[in-house]
Amino acid sequence: MDAKELGNLYWFCLSVECGGYAPASLLATASAPTLSRAVSQLEEKVGEKLIHRHAKKFQLTNAGEEYYRRFAPIFKQVDEQWLNLSNTQATLTGDIYVSCPEPFADYFLQNLAIEFMTEHPGVKIHISFSSDTENYIDERIDLAIVTTPSNIPTLIQKTLFQTELVLAASPKYLKAQGIPNNIESLLEHNLLAGNTMPFWEFKYQGATTKLPVMAKYSINSLRLMINAVKAGMGIGLIPKEVLEFEKDTVLQRVLPDVECPKGKAYIVWSDRQLIASRVVAFREKIIQKMDKPSDLFKSIMS
Repeated sequence: MDAKELGNLYWFCLSVECGGYAPASLLATASAPTLSRAVSQLEEKVGEKLIHRHAKKFQLTNAGEEYYRRFAPIFKQVDEQWLNLSNTQATLTGDIYVSCPEPFADYFLQNLAIEFMTEHPGVKIHISFSSDTENYIDERIDLAIVTTPSNIPTLIQKTLFQTELVLAASPKYLKAQGIPNNIESLLEHNLLAGNTMPFWEFKYQGATTKLPVMAKYSINSLRLMINAVKAGMGIGLIPKEVLEFEKDTVLQRVLPDVECPKGKAYIVWSDRQLIASRVVAFREKIIQKMDKPSDLFKSIMS
């Protein structure tokens, strides 16, 4: 096997892992037609079809499944060994692209990025605002911090922190609209949402209830959603720590006996590419610094 055939085999395995030539091209620094031609050349070499060609479907033949099963683990081991070597380099250089919710950048990630770039002057960090991974591949993000789990199969994620959420409203709102006495009665109130969750899942006396969120007001910012709750716009799900920070009765807990969904934040990265040592180092720094999420909430509300 020469170098070209080895490259074609690698691009074949990468295309299978990514589920098609187009998503694989974003990681391969080559166009989708180039990857398609590489696989065609590989098929000519082995004398068998490896991929069924359909307009809207990327599907392996039996032979393709066998080639992928045998060779994909080998390429993964090579990537891991290369990564181990690259992480031993003393100097980190290059660009890191990160997406995260706006409050997270404002009160946590910016300071961490400045600290990291001071330690590694050759690194450049670029932050964009997003709470999910919908545009992760298109925008070529290295790391994403999200509040909803990713459903992209080529991405892996690690929980950064988990916090208890509670229902809360302002005394002004509850005086005007009344206090809900059960989960179902929440549907009669103005609900305020800070993310894109289609429903809230509650537990009470062993029973689980999924409440569809028909938000009166939604905004992709925890801080601004909490401010709307304070302003008397309605009832929102907020971190319990925030309620404990409030000492002037600005907020009042609603349905305190009901167990609310947990609030989680995840850090997400691609497992289908060789991750640069600078990205690994910054990822580990974020994970290490997020051992006290209460400090983040205090910063948001201060």
